[in-house]
Amino acid sequence: MSWREIYQERLKDPARAVKAVKRGQRVFVGTSCAEPRGLVAALMERADELHDVQILHFVTLDKAEYTDRRFDRRFRHNAFFIGHATRQAVASARADYTPVFMHQIPKLFRSRQLELDVALIQVTPPDKHGYVSLGIGVDVSRAAAESADLVIAQVNRNMPRTMGNSFLRVSDIDVFVELDEEIREFPYPGLDEVGEKIAANVAKLIKDGDTLHIGYGHIPYGVLSHLKDKRNLGLHTEVVSDVMMELIDSGVINNQAKTHLPGRSVCTFCIGTRAMYDYVDLNPNFLFLPSDQVYNPLEIAQNDNMVSIGSALQADLSGQVSSESEGYHFYSGIGGRLDFIRGAAMSKGGRSIIVLPSTSKDGATSRIVHHLAEGAGVIATRGDVDYVVTEYGVAYLHGRSIRERALALINIAHPRHRGELLSQAKADAYLYPDQVLHVSDVDLYPEWAEADVALKGGVSVHIRPVKPTDEVLMQELFYSHSDETIFNRYFRPVRALPHIMAQDLVNLDYTQQMALVATTGPIGQEKIVGVGRYSLGDPTGLAEVAYVVHDDFQGTGLGTVLQDHLTSYAKAKGVPGFWAVSFGSNKAMLKVFGKLGPYSRSIIEPGVWRVEHWFEGGDKPPKQEEGPDADS
Repeated sequence: MSWREIYQERLKDPARAVKAVKRGQRVFVGTSCAEPRGLVAALMERADELHDVQILHFVTLDKAEYTDRRFDRRFRHNAFFIGHATRQAVASARADYTPVFMHQIPKLFRSRQLELDVALIQVTPPDKHGYVSLGIGVDVSRAAAESADLVIAQVNRNMPRTMGNSFLRVSDIDVFVELDEEIREFPYPGLDEVGEKIAANVAKLIKDGDTLHIGYGHIPYGVLSHLKDKRNLGLHTEVVSDVMMELIDSGVINNQAKTHLPGRSVCTFCIGTRAMYDYVDLNPNFLFLPSDQVYNPLEIAQNDNMVSIGSALQADLSGQVSSESEGYHFYSGIGGRLDFIRGAAMSKGGRSIIVLPSTSKDGATSRIVHHLAEGAGVIATRGDVDYVVTEYGVAYLHGRSIRERALALINIAHPRHRGELLSQAKADAYLYPDQVLHVSDVDLYPEWAEADVALKGGVSVHIRPVKPTDEVLMQELFYSHSDETIFNRYFRPVRALPHIMAQDLVNLDYTQQMALVATTGPIGQEKIVGVGRYSLGDPTGLAEVAYVVHDDFQGTGLGTVLQDHLTSYAKAKGVPGFWAVSFGSNKAMLKVFGKLGPYSRSIIEPGVWRVEHWFEGGDKPPKQEEGPDADS
């Protein structure tokens, strides 16, 4: 028989098609916006005739009427990933949840460990070659269609025909139901102020040429709107949506730097609006592949510079992450988070990013916690996660000690909760017993003072306010100094910078005491190569300043850069001017200070000078005399 004859012979109306579903059978239903709603509605019409029919989903975005209490003896839902519509049913024991890695679900079907009696899928009309497309829902639906004893397909002319491994032969499908209906649309909600800050922080971690996984959730998708200035990005992700269209059309996402399946945006299903469905229709840019390929960590790892961005419910101070459950109550599922986290970890240049607001929606509960809620599932272990990002900044965890990661995570928690977290961390010996952390009810960190600067020779540094997490970096800078540098900075041969001293250098109030550091390297893996700091308290009202530059960066103009940025900051805070102590022989220091303008000097002791400069408009400037030429 020709495929056309097979198609006509197997064509039925919805009621006759689902008549094949028997009591006690296991029925798979297609994923999210690709759900064959017409077939599900026809099945619900037969509810009175059925008993104990198990309905399996990867995830549903529809109303999931079969989870209503009145159908408890008729249907039993089993989710691989719990959606909003089914969460209450699972929480009240009227539906089930099966935790499993996404790339392993097809194996469950094909091995018959999870036998499928019936698969309800949605497809396009056949093409001239006798193939239908699974459209926007390839994911685990393909394996279900290949494994179920009976496959019933809703043929919908509104389903886009997607490229990739989305095609099935007409002869592979047992029953066809022609039923046109609008494909369910799911526009992602916009971000609130907190979400925008998180997305902006994540965007700082994305480099040109990275390949992205954007996890399910509105905050991960919100990151995309902050990537318009990036170049040559790629996609190897689970779900694609509307926000990607602009980045693809503008060339930001072009997949040219991908090392695995280059030139194609790899995905497994699509959620969005009709505009997105029209966009993916016969679009060769997209490669829709089954979940056992897209979510397979070994496949993911073949992309160099693979970056996974996923959301979470909680992160504890040791680096464990929970997203699957709220305590004992299952919230979502394993999904693809760990698949992509571990794939990114194996990727050359890869990294994983976990995003979460610092508090619950009402602000009462911190989502950076001392320990995960009792019963919460650990979706990523202490050894898995690279970055955790909140609206208050970025914490880098990979390869860091418990002390370092606890301090980093407390520093990006909501300021209102940092004091309690600090106390809990000390009680459990995560931190030094005398650990200091400047705590306030509001965030003090002046992000506006950050800047990227190119030095002589083309070397770039990042200028930013010092952070409490810089303690180890400050010690590393100190121990890199030559004896001469230490003597010029401290006026004596200082041999050590222990914790008790180092923490005082990085825990500042950003007003009375301030320090700017110059760093090199990616966020979380920086090295401090220069410090400029001031401290108020002098009777004149001037702020004492001091600068120190790594030996390898002396002569690059970094001292002047630090002074310029520190001066701008001080003026914004109302500081009237600077004073400093310097050896008269420290020509480099005096030359830098002299760039402020005219300064006065007084001799503290032979060879040691106090130099002062009042900013223009500073309060009550004394009579000034021109400073001596530093080169004389």
